Formats: sequence, C-alpha cells, structure tokens
Amino acid sequence: MKKRMLLTVPLALGLFASPANASVMQVSVDNKAVTFNTNPLVKENVTMVQVAPIFRSLAISFNWDQQKQQISAVKNGTKMILNVGSRTAYINGQPMRMPLAPTLINGNVFVPLRFVSEAAGAKVNLSGSRISIISANTSSSPNSTDKSEYTNTDTHQETVNDNAAVLEPSEDSIREFLYTYYDTLSTSDSEYEVDYKVKIDTKNKYTVTILLDNYESSGTLYSETKKDGYVMYDLTEEFAFDIAKTFGIHTLYINVSLAPVFNERPEGISSDQISRNDNGSWILLQSLINGSYDFSKKNSQFYDLIGANPKLIASEKWE
Repeated sequence: MKKRMLLTVPLALGLFASPANASVMQVSVDNKAVTFNTNPLVKENVTMVQVAPIFRSLAISFNWDQQKQQISAVKNGTKMILNVGSRTAYINGQPMRMPLAPTLINGNVFVPLRFVSEAAGAKVNLSGSRISIISANTSSSPNSTDKSEYTNTDTHQETVNDNAAVLEPSEDSIREFLYTYYDTLSTSDSEYEVDYKVKIDTKNKYTVTILLDNYESSGTLYSETKKDGYVMYDLTEEFAFDIAKTFGIHTLYINVSLAPVFNERPEGISSDQISRNDNGSWILLQSLINGSYDFSKKNSQFYDLIGANPKLIASEKWE
C-alpha cells in the first residue's frame, strides 16, 4: 500500500473564485436589488452570498454566535440553525443537507443562496447572471430545493440506466477508473489521498472499499463523521455517481477502512485485525463506516459500525 500524507485544505476565497470574465451574479428580492459588501460567489454551480444582506432583504431575524460559529434565524415560525463548516442545517429541528457548507471569507459568513431562501418560503428564479427572489409571508419547507444544487457534476442529474454504461464493469476496470480520477477525496475541511479495493460478488454486488493508509488521516476522518455524518457525501458522492453512470451500476456499496491507534494492545482482537507500529503503538484495522447508493430507488445512507449495533449517521433521498 502506498505511503501518503494528509493534506489540510483551508477554506479560502480562491476556492470560490469565478473566471475573470464571468458575470457577477445580480440578486434581487421582490424586485429590489440586494447590496453586498462582497459580490456573490459561485462554486460547483452553487451561489454563495453574505448572510446578513440576504437575511435582511428576506426579513429573516438572525443572530450570530461567534464562539459556536453558528447562525440561528427565524422567519414566520420557521427556525434555522446553520453552522460554519457543516453542510447539515437544522430547519425546525430537522436536519437538512445543504449543497455547500456556510463558510467564513474575510470575516463574512457566506451561505447557499437557494437553500436559505427556500427554507424561508421564498421562490428563486435564475436567468443568466440574474437571480430573482420572491419572498413569502408563510413558512415552507426546503424540501422542494432543486436537486441540481446538491450535485457536483452533470452525472448526478441523470437517471442511471443500462444505456449509461460506457465501460465493462470489472474489479480491475473500476479500480483503475478510481485511481485515474479519484486518487484524492475531499471533505469540506480536509483532503485525503486514498487506496481502493473493489469487489464484485457472484450476485453482482459492487463494493468499493476506501483505504486510508495514513493513520492520522483515519482518525481525522472519523472525527469529522462523528461531528457530522453527512461529510461522507462530501467524500464519496461524486465518485459514486460517476461510477454508476460510467459502468451502468444500479447499487454501489461503500466501506471506509480506518486505522485508529492505541498505546496498548486492545483485548479480544484477532491478530489479522491488528498490527504494531515501530514506536510500539498498535493499529486496529477495521471497517468503521459503510453505506450504499441505490440509484434505482434514488436514496443513500451511511452507518457508523462502532458499538454494539450499526448507527445511521446520514441518509438522503433525491428526485
């Protein structure tokens, strides 16, 4: 297995920069232009805007908790909680997944425009570089948010079917595809260089195992999932949809093999699950997270395997 290093990727303005010749997005609410200190930014086809100007224009009351890096807001009985760095928003206490996480840029909090607008009951229309928002006097659920804003590539917007396959699926061909296009996987906070195992059983069950051979990165990723299970979609969604389209796969199972470090040898662990470092510490090799994408039923879920029973940490349905 290759030796690799964890690369931390800070959120920076450059990540959201548009091409120099791109038109600046113009945003209006009820036909009144919204004035921003910093122009709206576009990343992965998602428009991000400063939270204060857009919330004021939509008559959304809000508070900013500097210590928690958290926004709490309310509009017509709909309560929102957004956390910087997390794609999980809470709408009236229910977790909802945003297309991108809120982020701090030059001291300003930027949020996904469509998500927060529709969470407040508004309607959003896009025409070229102009975004027109019609506010609402009644609350509504963000469940109607366009799935296209939740995707990173065009492959996500297509229904997977047998005609989509352009390559013959095999363990070798899928693994080669992953190494060619996805040797690095990312969450909102970190970037991981990975290895893969691919298994196709006699019932045509397709399983991709993500191998993290850097023990520090194993712990980092598991810590991220403990805080927010939806980071698993940041890590896997793009390559899962890409594999589905490229190979015509209807269901893909995913395992993540992590390697936590112990100062003393854990009891009750078989020798094939554990190895010892040169410094005397012990590494437990175990699949800690698994999940699946069912492209026919248009749903997915991930489970934390630590503990007596698997624990659901993230699930999503799409249209």
